[in-house]
Amino acid sequence: MTVTDTGQRTVRDATLDVLRQLGLTTVFSNPSHSEMKLFENWLEGEFRFVMGLQEAAVVGMADGYAQATGEPALVIINGGPGLANAMGSVYTAASAKTPMVILGGQQARKMLLGEPFLVAKDSTQLPKPYIKWAGEPARPQDVPAMIAQAYQIAKQAPQGPVFVAVPEDDWVRPADPEPLRIAKVQSAVVPDPAALEQIAAALSGAERPGLIAGGPVDAQGARGDLVALAEKLNARVWGAPVWNRGAFPENHPLFAGVLPPIPELINERLSAQHDVVVVFGGPAFTLFTAWDLFSTAPADLDRSPRPTLTPDVDFLHVTDDPQAAAATLAGRSFVAPPGAVVKALVPLVEQRERVALAPVREPVPVPEASTPLTQAYLFHLLSKELPDNAVLFEELPIARADFHEQIPLGADNGYFATASGALGFPFAGAVGYALARPDRRAVVVVGEGSAQYTLHALWTAARHSLPVTFVIPDNSGYLSLKYYLQDQKSWEAGYDLSGVDMAQLARGFGVRGERIDSPEGLRSALREALRADGPVLLDVMVEDPGLFRL
Repeated sequence: MTVTDTGQRTVRDATLDVLRQLGLTTVFSNPSHSEMKLFENWLEGEFRFVMGLQEAAVVGMADGYAQATGEPALVIINGGPGLANAMGSVYTAASAKTPMVILGGQQARKMLLGEPFLVAKDSTQLPKPYIKWAGEPARPQDVPAMIAQAYQIAKQAPQGPVFVAVPEDDWVRPADPEPLRIAKVQSAVVPDPAALEQIAAALSGAERPGLIAGGPVDAQGARGDLVALAEKLNARVWGAPVWNRGAFPENHPLFAGVLPPIPELINERLSAQHDVVVVFGGPAFTLFTAWDLFSTAPADLDRSPRPTLTPDVDFLHVTDDPQAAAATLAGRSFVAPPGAVVKALVPLVEQRERVALAPVREPVPVPEASTPLTQAYLFHLLSKELPDNAVLFEELPIARADFHEQIPLGADNGYFATASGALGFPFAGAVGYALARPDRRAVVVVGEGSAQYTLHALWTAARHSLPVTFVIPDNSGYLSLKYYLQDQKSWEAGYDLSGVDMAQLARGFGVRGERIDSPEGLRSALREALRADGPVLLDVMVEDPGLFRL
């Protein structure tokens, strides 16, 4: 403990007490001098310090850790340029509704009248609008109480990252002599019985019911309940567009596939199969782009309406986010925890006869070995070697269809992907997940372009000898961009990434790396990499797959 000249405890001491009480004892950080007084006389063993080499990777690791534990993670970085470096990862954490407390270092209070080095100008404004809440204490002694308040805000639905800016001299000031009493804030939100009756009646009365699985179903512990609900209704289950978390087993016979993030394609697939669809979690549908933008013909004056869902289907939407409910494309929206609603619906819906439904997906051919390798063949071999309880982290803008076709994840597999368009989450998120769950193998399947955004996480994986396998389907380019253009060669400089050796980069960070460019030895390399004691990266050279499939 540190004390002031008057013998009082410091704000630092009071803050550490609060962090202990809240369970925030794992710290993800890339600190600057504005946070250093918090780390003075650091209590090694009582607090675990996880160092990251760049702030985007630090926040990404905290994101994966929080999704593994279900509790808020703690991040400590500089609140100016440090937070600016991290904003892509903050954007993703906000999209995934990940609970996280970010402490941003601010310059000393007496320096804020000028333009000091590393100052965080308008400190609470930088992370907005993506942060859930932001604050800066008016007095040094208010820091511990503000952190406790931020924690409670981050944890309540809809969850999300929060930010507290702390001037660096606050840590050494006298703490409030009165001990801080932290209130126990417990979620008491339960689904309205009348709303449950409406949803159950719609599903029971439907001729062809359908269910959409969003990430919150898994985050709120209702994955098994969704399986029970689907089986009782004999209803197909679709993965929500931009599927960021596996909320239903992909190898289940009722799984229909992941919906494409384009309204016209959503309507085409659902109207052909269902008369009633219930969406559980998130916005009704996360959309990626408009169908007409795939055309390379000259564009007309835009007189088209905003995206709409087909009137041939009765859409019901369950979300714990009031803003998502207000902006829904569905006909009816219910603000309630999706996981609790799924659990409550199981006994309320009518049992249907279990009959085989006509398949909605084409049979997936078994890919053959070739040189150059195809991404489909790589994923096929990976599926044969995956541990039964492996947790997959995926970011494959151009290869996602092949990934889900060749790797139908089972009930014991976890699955995580970016919830936003920002790149880099899986590389760092898997490292954070492995810190929380070293008993499970984390497997990262990410293109060499996406990997560059949080490449620094390799160093942390090596430092902690984490069970993470990085598999890079390396097509030497940002090919998700290439096929938007009619004249592809004219913009080659914008997507060509030839010359990047991911295996060599991995070795530079202390991770075992191997480059593979032929089918010989690929399966044995995958098997060994998935069972190694520490992290391994395989850089697998694959051919350009052409226009990506949705």
